[in-house]
Amino acid sequence: MKKRRILIVDDEERFTRLLKLNLEDAGPYEVQVVNDGSRAYDTAREFKPDLILLDIVIPDTDTDQLYHRLKNDPIIKDAPVVFVIALAS
Repeated sequence: MKKRRILIVDDEERFTRLLKLNLEDAGPYEVQVVNDGSRAYDTAREFKPDLILLDIVIPDTDTDQLYHRLKNDPIIKDAPVVFVIALAS
């Protein structure tokens, strides 16, 4: 069975490490993590994910602009993007 590719874009390294481990344990997934928003677009083009989990708030990154770049790129435009956010108080 072919592994589905998931790209996680989030600046919180502990969160992404935990999410990656859980996803890979739960199913046939190949998970790539990007903790720097400035590398997300290039990584997505290289990795060609089936799904992108994108943090809404990434320091020094305009996630709205990143989202539109991803959706306008012919290589990755069909990959669904799920916005995630974790707020702690």
